[in-house]
Amino acid sequence: MYKKSNDGWNEQEKRKEMLAPQTRYLIAKSTTNPNDLRGFLSFQMVQEETMDDHIMTNCAYCYEIQLTESVRNKGLGEFLMKLLNQIGSFWKMDKVMLTVFKANKGAFRFYTEKLGFTLDEISPGACLPRYKAKQFDYELLSKPCT
Repeated sequence: MYKKSNDGWNEQEKRKEMLAPQTRYLIAKSTTNPNDLRGFLSFQMVQEETMDDHIMTNCAYCYEIQLTESVRNKGLGEFLMKLLNQIGSFWKMDKVMLTVFKANKGAFRFYTEKLGFTLDEISPGACLPRYKAKQFDYELLSKPCT
């Protein structure tokens, strides 16, 4: 997905994001073999802008969720995202937020239909006229921490 995106793949930037001191990970391993990594979710607690220039919102921001093929569509992604919501709630975050590529239809459906995410107020599709929003290959989704 990254390689096909408008911004392309930048290994150096991704590595910097993944190794940032504020990045945290939820790691999923096999119950029978702890060396068998099944997936991960990386996140940061950040402040994001809102449509009001004077107000920032506290977010548990999901930067990446990756699952091995063998565990997809079995509830692990949903479990990790719900766990992130609980962590965000514990730390008094306002919402869970993430970026999803428009071309990743399966992920978009997963977040919106299964998990109840909606376009965030600062997502291109929510705050720009349609002709301008079409220039972006991603949307920002969010959901209040509960």
